[in-house]
Amino acid sequence: MTPKSILVATDLTSRCDRALDRAVQLAAAWRAKLVALHVLEEREAESSLPSWRRVSDPQEAARARVRRDLRLDQASDLEVDVVVERGNPAERIVEVVERNGCGLVLTGVGRDELLGRESLGATVNTLLRAAGVPILVVKSRPHGPYRDAVVATDFSEASRRALETALALWPDLGITLLHGFGVIYEGFLDDKMSAREDAARKAQEECRAFLAATPAASGRSIATLCEYGDPATLLFDLAQARDIDLVVLGTEGRRGVAQLFLGSVAERVATQVPVDVLLVRRPRA
Repeated sequence: MTPKSILVATDLTSRCDRALDRAVQLAAAWRAKLVALHVLEEREAESSLPSWRRVSDPQEAARARVRRDLRLDQASDLEVDVVVERGNPAERIVEVVERNGCGLVLTGVGRDELLGRESLGATVNTLLRAAGVPILVVKSRPHGPYRDAVVATDFSEASRRALETALALWPDLGITLLHGFGVIYEGFLDDKMSAREDAARKAQEECRAFLAATPAASGRSIATLCEYGDPATLLFDLAQARDIDLVVLGTEGRRGVAQLFLGSVAERVATQVPVDVLLVRRPRA
């Protein structure tokens, strides 16, 4: 089921323009309410600014800027609520998400930053822990609906939730399930290739069992890839090699993908993979 309300967070820089465009496209496709949020950061005293930089109402000026950036004249039939607040970006996002019942948060990313000066990992992890809704980090200019996605899996319930979320949000999406595996104590083995082949066969079996145990995947044509290597590196390379629109990652996995959200690897994936990234948190028990 698609969400009835989605939120797009913008810092009013060019890094968020593509997120705004994608938010408008998704809200129109899903007939969802669009909440556009900008969080004002503390700035120097107005008296120290040139006269043309002084505004009587900074919040109203930011609100007008957000509406202009959304190009609402081209999507006049959308229900849009523009919100401007002050404070910590992640905290304000969580509050607005809860207040509006948003089922998805979109934002842009520029190099290693998200929403102003906060680091990507800190902001995304705060949102995933506190809000619990999927986070869509938009990198690419939208040219229509998503067509092909890669869902990373370590066969955990967290990665199952990521797959189920992608299937629910985009029923017509072409999906490839990717599992990156390694070989335990490989450095001590004489026949490394045979060990990798055995590990690949086991991974394929686990992949089939994983899909069979996922009701949402029943009847869907889902391709599978089980490859030797680090999951983050595989995702980056696959996204470059194929015409992929979206990478989907689950949090709180048991290994491999589990580590994507516990430090620098999270920032590496979410900032360096050259396509949009959907981050899905496993619901609390």
